[in-house]
Amino acid sequence: MGWLAHGPILGMVCILIATFFFSTTNAIIRALSSELPPVEISFFRSVFGVLFLLPLVVWYGLGSIKTQRPKLHLARGVLHAISMILWFVALSMVPLAETAALEFAAPIMATIIAILFLGEVARMRRLIALAVGIVGVFVVVRPGFDAVSWGQILILISVALWAGCQLIIRELGRTDSAFVQGFYTVVVFVPITAAVAIPVWVWPTWIELAVCMVIAASSTIGIWFYGEAFRRAEMTAILPLESTKLLWAVLYGVVFFSEQPEVLTLVSGVVIFAAAAYITIREAQLARQAVVAPVTGE
Repeated sequence: MGWLAHGPILGMVCILIATFFFSTTNAIIRALSSELPPVEISFFRSVFGVLFLLPLVVWYGLGSIKTQRPKLHLARGVLHAISMILWFVALSMVPLAETAALEFAAPIMATIIAILFLGEVARMRRLIALAVGIVGVFVVVRPGFDAVSWGQILILISVALWAGCQLIIRELGRTDSAFVQGFYTVVVFVPITAAVAIPVWVWPTWIELAVCMVIAASSTIGIWFYGEAFRRAEMTAILPLESTKLLWAVLYGVVFFSEQPEVLTLVSGVVIFAAAAYITIREAQLARQAVVAPVTGE
């Protein structure tokens, strides 16, 4: 039972729960966006996110959010806020299966950014996986064959910004906990989302406000389980299970929005995910080898 509590099985369960909550959050946002502007939904998600975390700050004390890197937290928060706003807007415009397929491109974009701007080594296997992933993205969007929609453009910009966030998160992770990062992120969210929500403000009903609270709670729970998954299991065990986002997106799209996903979109989503998963797992393996080599003298 000790192995179950701390081993890969629990980590795999955590990632499955996280993908369920992330996908459910997307579906609820899509449904609510017919009643409230998506940017306003992002504002309430931010406010409720702060309210959920404040009791924990009070419980653990101000020392729990101490940081020596406020500027980096600010940069992460701004990028993440813009990414979230664009994502919420895109969810109201693009079928859920298509958004899930394109979302898998985040690690691919993060790798491209790292190679172009951070000077990371572009190994051959890495380049091949990048090329495969990019082809998958082009098949989903199909420029030149179908008109590229504004929703698709917003998703790709959102994913690119999130990819940049992932690089900042990786750097912040060297010194600050996930809780510290999460707190400062939602604090930065509030004024940015408020600024874009005010011009299109629609007073929500109590039911709509309650749904916004559910969105914030669902997203927060998903983030917590996601972090627990990576803490309890190897990346090779849990990362492939992230592909269940596509299954949930298809299910929610068909059942609640009468969406019929295209076969090419589903196949391309799997291709994009496979390429992104390979890059992520391969880089994790190389990082472990780099740590082990000096110790063993290899």
